[in-house]
Amino acid sequence: MNIELFFIPLTEMDTASTNACMALLSENERAKVARYRAPKAQMNGLLVRAALRCVLSQGLSSRGGASSCTTQRQIAPQDWCFEYGAKGKPSLNHEQFLSTGIEFNLSHSGDWLLIALAQDDDKGETANTAQPRLGLGVDIERSRASTHIYPILNHYFSPIEAEGLLALEGEDAQRQRFFDLWALKESYIKATGLGLAQSLKSFAFDLAPNSLLAVDGGALQAVAPPNWVELEQQENFASPSQAMPCSYLQLPSRIPLYSNIKLLIEPETAQDATSSHAQHWRSYFGRLNEEYRFGLSLVDGDSLVDSDSLVQDDRLAKVTISMQLTSITALLAACSAI
Repeated sequence: MNIELFFIPLTEMDTASTNACMALLSENERAKVARYRAPKAQMNGLLVRAALRCVLSQGLSSRGGASSCTTQRQIAPQDWCFEYGAKGKPSLNHEQFLSTGIEFNLSHSGDWLLIALAQDDDKGETANTAQPRLGLGVDIERSRASTHIYPILNHYFSPIEAEGLLALEGEDAQRQRFFDLWALKESYIKATGLGLAQSLKSFAFDLAPNSLLAVDGGALQAVAPPNWVELEQQENFASPSQAMPCSYLQLPSRIPLYSNIKLLIEPETAQDATSSHAQHWRSYFGRLNEEYRFGLSLVDGDSLVDSDSLVQDDRLAKVTISMQLTSITALLAACSAI
């Protein structure tokens, strides 16, 4: 399983880039962008939709334009077609999924857009017809001092999560833990496809005692060693006409990625607690810097297990994750030849 994470600054665009992005969108997408009243929201809505289309085409192009599952034609950014799940989660339409084997998900917060692509290169030609498809969810969160975190704990966090958070010393550490958990929880409900129809208190990420981060003299220190992933920068990332956000200047060349995360599910019924149809899952957590963090979750319910608990499947244990720093300018340039 290959996962590609694309980090894209949400910046102002010049007229040429704006027109190029608009040309990639469907009529329905243009109408949605036009409905945003605030200019910044409208610009972000345009950039997010155009960037997704470019990333999908670039993701294929980086593998020579073909999946190992099937032979396929090159798909131009404007030719991608989407469908939506019962709770509104977008995905490729059935035909294009069978052709590419690609799942995607996206999230944006503050100055950053995060797009994730997943493709299983170890499957045979008929694997992409299997249901259910892989659940992929990502969430990027900006730590905000204005958020009143304590009233939210009782409504959206499980007792385990709330107790672990409140056990940390100092409001700064508790606030960081709040947004860390929020990114993980959002990524998980997006992976299941249920969104906010799934109670955020029905499951818990247990970060204690094996916490991702612990407080040591007021500083946040890693307890479990992360995997370090290179943050590759795409050619032509920045153009003279495109101002990069300040948070870009703080990005390291390698991103710590944590995978030793425990997920607890509260069964809704006794039958759920003893069911052999368990979801297979894996979650990851990383930080771009002190201000931004992200969660990544994979959910696969396509297997039977002999345990009444949530387990991690061998398929999801064989995951390769790469990260790329890019921009809408670089993406438009890379896709201009497709």
